[in-house]
Formats: sequence, structure tokens, C-alpha cells
Amino acid sequence: MIGFKHVLGAAALAAGLWASSASAETLRVLAWEGYADPDWVKDFTKETGIDVDVVFVGSDDEIWAKIKGSEGKDFDVMAVNTAQLQRYIDANLVKPWDLTKIPNQQEALPRFKDLSKIKGMTRDGKAYGIPFCFDSIGLIYDTDKVKPAPTSMTVLWDPQYQGKVLAYDNGEHNFSFTALTEGIENPFQLTDEQLAKIKDKLVDLKRNTLSFYTTADEAMQIYQNNDVALIWANYGQQQLKALQKVGAHVAYVAPTEGSLSWLDNWAMTSGVKDEAAAAKWVNFLLDKKIGAQLSERTGFGNTVTASSNASDGDKLVWIENVEDPLKRSDLWNEIKAAP
Repeated sequence: MIGFKHVLGAAALAAGLWASSASAETLRVLAWEGYADPDWVKDFTKETGIDVDVVFVGSDDEIWAKIKGSEGKDFDVMAVNTAQLQRYIDANLVKPWDLTKIPNQQEALPRFKDLSKIKGMTRDGKAYGIPFCFDSIGLIYDTDKVKPAPTSMTVLWDPQYQGKVLAYDNGEHNFSFTALTEGIENPFQLTDEQLAKIKDKLVDLKRNTLSFYTTADEAMQIYQNNDVALIWANYGQQQLKALQKVGAHVAYVAPTEGSLSWLDNWAMTSGVKDEAAAAKWVNFLLDKKIGAQLSERTGFGNTVTASSNASDGDKLVWIENVEDPLKRSDLWNEIKAAP
């Protein structure tokens, strides 16, 4: 959801949009870069006779602006994460799927098959999102400097790694992952007392931290020029791959207390012109061949074939909206200013 996809989307916008010629049979798709590749679109049109127009986006805010601005009438399907989906349902901007028209959903990996078990995916027994791809936010560690391999994010507070930790500059996620290390069941809805407790923990983490980073490239540069042992990996295993590509001796851990994770879904807008065409598009993209290609090309996990992004035993905690984003931001600024 988060971060690196925004970079990809912005790059796509800068490069210009590609799309097939519009017609009465054209499906209008709003998606992140990497979710509707030209070869997939070509194969889909060849198989179904349905043309596809794709518009790529660079942020969650941009998706909302485009869908809300037209009341859902400018697009038929869109990619949206679980933390945002309920917002569209509340605004009557999406319609539920007829799952009988998407048989490949029943071939999904076990954790993605029963949509009722994924919080935020359904309402009143109806499915509004079809899981497509995901990634966890885990821990990257230098295999030469951290032994034995860590199993929990609590290692970030270990005094032996003081000044060797890279942390992500984001208040919402930092409060959430720290709440998981404290055994708090819902890390997205914290009480004032819990926020105060987590704030103290994050001040301690700051004292163990070499630097905070915003982008994956920034983290890589800091890693290459400093003595870094641990990285709180906001960009997940795609960040791991980038580091390994430049020769870093690093590995990835999904912490036992749970990994904050994003999950992107296909949703059908309330302004959809052809529900059958929309269902065919999603069913096509849930093909196992395309799932494998998605993971190979982007580094993200897909929902129909196994990848290195998560094993069956990994606890994935799907990101939700938090109780008070502004308050978390203010507290985070106080943490960074603490001596």
C-alpha cells in the first residue's frame, strides 16, 4: 500500500499513460503500476474481446479523488487496499461482487479464500473486495552482524545494536508495530493510556536508532555508508531484494508477534457499465500464471500462488485506519524531538 507503490505510480504518471482505444466494449481500470501490465491487457482482450483502458495512480488520495469526483462513473474497477475499502462502501462508491462469476477466487491461497475472515473485505455478508496482492512490513537484518537470526521486532531495542538500527519515519506504523510487540490485540485503535505507553517505548527506540528514513533508496544509501545491523523494513521484501541486488548480506524476518501488512484488492465501482466484464477482468488476473508473474516483476506477494512474502505460519496483520492519525503524527514529532 504503501510507499514504494507510490513511487512506481508516480513514475508511471511521469512517463505517460498507456491505454487501448476506447470503445463501447472498453473496461475502464484504475490501478497501481504493475497491476495491469500491457501483455496481460493484450491477452485479456484476445481471450474475451473486451478492450481495456488503464489509468495508473500514484497515491491512495488520488484514487479517492478520481472515484469520488465522478461518483464512480469514470471507472469500472479499481485497485484499493483493505484500509481504504470501507470508506468507499460508506460513500456508496462500490458494488459487491458476484463471486460465482469469479471462480478463480476459489483457487486462492488458504488465507485469501474465505473473504469473511479478512477484516474490512465484506459488509452484510457481501464481498466488496477481491484480494490481489500484498506484502508484509518486517525486519531486515545483516546476517554477518546479527546472530542468531532474530524472530521478533523487539530486537530493535536490544542495546547491543545501539546506533545500528534504521527505522522508518512514520508515526502511524511505528505506533502500530510497537503495539504488536507489547501484545496489544488491536494496534490500530489505541487508548490514550496505550498511546502514552507506546510513546515511551518509541523514545527508547529512537535512542537505539542511527537514522530514520523515508524512501527505500534512502535506506539503502544509509546502509551502504554506515554500520547498520537492523532495518525496520517498511517496503517489505521488495526492499530486501533491492539490498541483496547491491550485494548486501541481509535476510528478512516476519516477526512472531505479527507483521503489519497491506493487502490490495479489486473493487467494482458503483458506476460500472458492465459487471460481467469487470468480473472477467478480475478472474483473468487471478490466474496462477499471472500471479507468479506479478510476484516476479514487482516483488509483491500474490494471492493465488505461494511466494517468499509469507509462509502459512506467518501472522499477517492487515493494516487498518487508526484511531487518530493527527494525534499519532504529533506524538511522533515529539518522539523525534526527544533528547
